[in-house]
Amino acid sequence: MRAVFVVVLAGFAGCSGASAPNGLATADAHVSSDAVSPADVSSVRDAAAPRDAGALPPSSCTAAPGGGRHTVATPVLRAALHGMGDEGWLGSAAVEDLDHDGAREIVVARGPRVIAYSAAGAMRWTATVTGSDRIWAAPVIGDFRGDGTLQVAAAAGDRVALFTAMGAPAPGFPVVWRDELRSLAGGDLDGDGHPDLVAVSTVPLEGSPARDVILAWHGTGQRLRGFPPNTTGASGCDDTCDVTGGFDQNVGVGDLDGDGAVDLLVPTDNAYMSWHHGDGRAFAANAIFHGAARTPAIRFFTDYAEAQQGYSDHESTSLQAHFTNSAPALADLDGDGVRDLVVLSSLQNASQTDRRRGVGLWALHADGSRLAAWVQPFTVPTYLAGLEDLGDNIVGATNQPSVADIDASSPGPEIIFAGFDGRIHCIGANRTERWSTPFTTAADTLTAGLAVADLSGDGVPEVVFATYGAHTGHSLVGLDARGAEVFRVALPGRGAMAVPTVADVDGDGAVEIVVSLKDPRDDGAEALVFAVDGSASNCLPWPTGRANRLRNGAPG
Repeated sequence: MRAVFVVVLAGFAGCSGASAPNGLATADAHVSSDAVSPADVSSVRDAAAPRDAGALPPSSCTAAPGGGRHTVATPVLRAALHGMGDEGWLGSAAVEDLDHDGAREIVVARGPRVIAYSAAGAMRWTATVTGSDRIWAAPVIGDFRGDGTLQVAAAAGDRVALFTAMGAPAPGFPVVWRDELRSLAGGDLDGDGHPDLVAVSTVPLEGSPARDVILAWHGTGQRLRGFPPNTTGASGCDDTCDVTGGFDQNVGVGDLDGDGAVDLLVPTDNAYMSWHHGDGRAFAANAIFHGAARTPAIRFFTDYAEAQQGYSDHESTSLQAHFTNSAPALADLDGDGVRDLVVLSSLQNASQTDRRRGVGLWALHADGSRLAAWVQPFTVPTYLAGLEDLGDNIVGATNQPSVADIDASSPGPEIIFAGFDGRIHCIGANRTERWSTPFTTAADTLTAGLAVADLSGDGVPEVVFATYGAHTGHSLVGLDARGAEVFRVALPGRGAMAVPTVADVDGDGAVEIVVSLKDPRDDGAEALVFAVDGSASNCLPWPTGRANRLRNGAPG
């Protein structure tokens, strides 16, 4: 087995500063009526004093038996998974007992193939979605057919395939939509007790009164009633709904309005997002948005007054979101018992002549209005890299927040994400920055997103991510709950574009970290499994890309 070079660093980059501004005046009951300067779109930092660098926050999870320990062991390579020489894209690995035999499988998307391995690393089966088309998004696992067994779904090119636990094609699949399908997730949209599949295309279906990029299927391969929502008329949209393609796992599935039914949210390649009930109906927009009857017609300017009027008189200087690569999260930030829409976007001026304006983090109600503490999105305006692809199949950064309670001393969960500034940011539910930590100073080093899991059993989660780029010298990195780096383990080749997956692979109660590499290692290994001594599976709030095995961005 090839040796893995390990470097351990420790440091703390916590930040403090000015408190958050108050909200913009509106008629919406959801929104604060205090005044705010329209020009204030800067990052807001925690007004509290910096933490003692040696003090972790209190536990937000139940600790493992015995209480765990407060130090995190450096991950050690335990197994290397060999495939067929394919490269990896954005799909995190999945760890699941597919056939209910008591032993977990590791499921990885590599090139055009889905591969299932045993916990020990032996290949169990491999299946291809379609030809040589790449599988961009993570495999999705669930009982889609309602028969008590698990199936594995994957999208490539213009198709979605469904495979049985043994890798055989499921009846009714593959199904065809529009090339290229880079977003796939699961959720029970029709309320029949088992999940359905939702895919988003990069290429819109032209139609009237609005275009479509979303399609949904039952586990039988039949389309859900009401999809595609706009061209069938199910959405209720008019020609103000502005829909275009989704390029990077741009779909969240969950209950958006607290009615107990499952909905879906799709950010698209412009300043708009499309969200719908499970029957395809677009959500009604809050009445504060003039000229927008439905949420897909809301244009997301950072300035709330401009968003409400629907246009800017100063497009060269006004800022707006761009949701090209935005993979949303659904989580209750304000404690009202209803999940909020949490989306990380790139920022640009409204005339789209200046696109390197950093990132913006948005928190919204189901009607498009903004949470009281989030009338202005939290912005990180510094730009180092991430908006553009780096060439040779190395793609730009995914704008995906992970949401987890990593600090029990503050109300609500934290939102953790990578900016375009080479830093990992941790933002409280009240929009204050808890900390930020640099992971690179290089303009050719990126990360796709973060897993959150307790790696020492003490009930305080850590943050885990991998770096990648067009060169060698990348790493698997761990941060503790205050942002201090606790390990950095070298990865071969050009690193890993997929978010790592943290799971108990072999069923011994400890967790492993599974990394799907960008390139096969010199010996042909395409994924690596790292053991973490002293870990436990007691606390896995966001353990993989898109939060869970359905890849729907809805933790819990």
